[in-house]
Amino acid sequence: MSGSLFDIVKRDAKQFVNSGGYEVDLQIITPDNNLTINITGWAVKHSGSFDSDGNQINTKNVRATVDESVLIANGITVRNYKNEVTLKGYQVNFKDSSGDLKCYKVRENFPDENLGLIQLSLGDYNPN
Repeated sequence: MSGSLFDIVKRDAKQFVNSGGYEVDLQIITPDNNLTINITGWAVKHSGSFDSDGNQINTKNVRATVDESVLIANGITVRNYKNEVTLKGYQVNFKDSSGDLKCYKVRENFPDENLGLIQLSLGDYNPN
């Protein structure tokens, strides 16, 4: 094995998202609907009933993690002129555990500048 420990961690993190056996198929559509790509990534959706103070609430948390280099290789413009990740408004679709296709819009993006991965915070979206 060659490379630093960090190089190994970075490689393993990208493999987990792209082809590690836990990935899911994601469809990503630009806000102007001019480009649709199909990639793999990590996506989760779960509900919560308590906040951090123990108060009962009803929340839904949906997020996806993607490899920035895969987005770029597929023609997605990931960063703006300030070199900031700007994926808000993109559509992300993936199937839930019952096989139903669910559609979401990116509300926030959180890039990991060390690993080259981007976590997308998603909100419900109805394209019809």
